[in-house]
Amino acid sequence: LGVYSYYISNKGVKHGIPNTPQGRIFGHLLEADYVNVGIVVFQGWDFVASIFFEEHCTMIMMTHHLLAFICGLYSLEYGLVPHYAVYFGGVSEFSSIFLAISTLFQYHPPSALVPADSPKLPLLNAVELFCQAMFVLTFFIFRIVGWVHTCYKFLIDCRYVIHNKLVDRYQPGSGWFLWYLITISLLLSMLQIFWFWQIVEKIKSML
Repeated sequence: LGVYSYYISNKGVKHGIPNTPQGRIFGHLLEADYVNVGIVVFQGWDFVASIFFEEHCTMIMMTHHLLAFICGLYSLEYGLVPHYAVYFGGVSEFSSIFLAISTLFQYHPPSALVPADSPKLPLLNAVELFCQAMFVLTFFIFRIVGWVHTCYKFLIDCRYVIHNKLVDRYQPGSGWFLWYLITISLLLSMLQIFWFWQIVEKIKSML
């Protein structure tokens, strides 16, 4: 949904809201509401489920789930940042598709799914390798290059609306949450870079 709304849909980010700081911060976009609902459900579920898996129940992951949950919940409450909600909550998660499949193969490797002499084994190995490669590629594209570029645009828009005192005019009472989003965007940007560094280190250890 995020990729479709951000890059393809005629009613999405490009055409559904004005291409101005006010539009990107205060405009209403139905697709953004759908993405934010997805964020609330997904991050809420991940927070609860991670409690039962030691490898996922880390301070970094649990904090990430909680902060993202709050972002989605109050974005729905105030209707803020539809342009950026679609990217950060939708487009960036595209890489998670390949991560989920790769993780599934970690728990159920191809050699455990079919006999060693099965003609399906090379195919499953190829699918696993493809998903691992696509995860690294899409992570770099959407969570490093695209994320940093979009975060920079977001901060510039926030500076404009705060400097011109537009928050109380368009969405009274939401000023605290806009500052929360500014803070979280910087923290999550550093987290993306940290995760990518971990990915690179793991790749180097496999070579």
